[in-house]
Amino acid sequence: MEKFTIEITKIGLVITGEKGGRLEFSAGEALMLLDILKNEEVELRKMADEASPLTGKDPHLKRD
Repeated sequence: MEKFTIEITKIGLVITGEKGGRLEFSAGEALMLLDILKNEEVELRKMADEASPLTGKDPHLKRD
């Protein structure tokens, strides 16, 4: 699995992959992405739990 670096910059958000791929978002675009992720959080957590039994044991993942 590729690892990514997420940076908040003066103009928005930059996601850089370890293979050199790069996604740049303006502040407005980053906020729209955040809203989408928040709306999909329950489904994403469910998928992560199903994909890896270790996910449920990660103390950094907040459970509701």
